[in-house]
Amino acid sequence: MKRMMIALAATGFLAAALPASADEALFKAKGCVKCHDAEKKKKGPAIKAMSAKYKGDVGKATAVVKGKDHPEVDATDAELKKLVGHAVGAK
Repeated sequence: MKRMMIALAATGFLAAALPASADEALFKAKGCVKCHDAEKKKKGPAIKAMSAKYKGDVGKATAVVKGKDHPEVDATDAELKKLVGHAVGAK
């Protein structure tokens, strides 16, 4: 029984980890890493700073990314929502 509980817990942990790594891969693939870093400011703000500023508000953060002051991102609306959600820590 104890082994089964450990296996179930490990499976849940892995399933929870997969979307984050997929989001991170998309973040890198779409070129966001050229201007954004996890901890420190590059050309654009750090992911940590964006997360604190928008506190999971994907709509508000997406509007900024789609705004005229942000370089154009080659991503579909669904990808953009996923990218922004990853950056601002949306649940």
